[in-house]
Amino acid sequence: MSGIDLYLVAAAFGTAIVSGTLGMLGGILLLGLMTPIFPPAVLIPIHGIVQLTSNVSRTLMNLRDVDRRLVGSFAMGALLGGTIGSQVVVTLPETLYRIVLAVFILVLTWMPKLKGAPALPFKFGWVGFVATFLGLFIGATGPFIAPFFVREPLGKVAVVATKAACQVTVHTMKIAVFGLLGFAFGEYAALLVAMSIASVGGNYVGKLLLGKVPEGAFRWVFKVVITALAARLLWQGLTPPSPG
Repeated sequence: MSGIDLYLVAAAFGTAIVSGTLGMLGGILLLGLMTPIFPPAVLIPIHGIVQLTSNVSRTLMNLRDVDRRLVGSFAMGALLGGTIGSQVVVTLPETLYRIVLAVFILVLTWMPKLKGAPALPFKFGWVGFVATFLGLFIGATGPFIAPFFVREPLGKVAVVATKAACQVTVHTMKIAVFGLLGFAFGEYAALLVAMSIASVGGNYVGKLLLGKVPEGAFRWVFKVVITALAARLLWQGLTPPSPG
């Protein structure tokens, strides 16, 4: 394996520990770490495969704590969002993509939890619809859906497990869409297998840490890390390399 491959495998392992412990942040952190290496058209589908494996393993490790009612509602919305989104998939210029992704990361990382909002009928169906639609263009939507889960009367493990199960539907739809559009996943098979195995191992470590490490400290540390990554992406988008 090349040095870049080893870096990506280590990134998949480390960020899966974060997601396995906190139920969030790992996917967007991995996206930030992968962005300097891959162009957008390759980044999002590869990230989707690794995150699908990661979320499937996290769901299975905490299966008895999954809220199936929420997952069912979310999945129906995700199916609709993926179907509609597949009709409007576009390719952004790379500089614009980096700017959009950076702003997306910054807004969702520092967005306060929604409190006191009126009840929305079929709420998690709408969340699934928007998350899947956005996921086709942005990549990591975990921070977008996280506030909706933490406001539910769920225990810590149930939040982690249910959110992972919902994200399985997002990444499944995303991968299906890119497959239908002709993305050659086979060209990256060896890397995808290695990163996926690493993500399963990271989730196992994260499960061991869940409930033993203060969440507050982790949230703030990784908010700082993600903000730094977003700032770097924004700088790259605003100052593209000079031609020649």
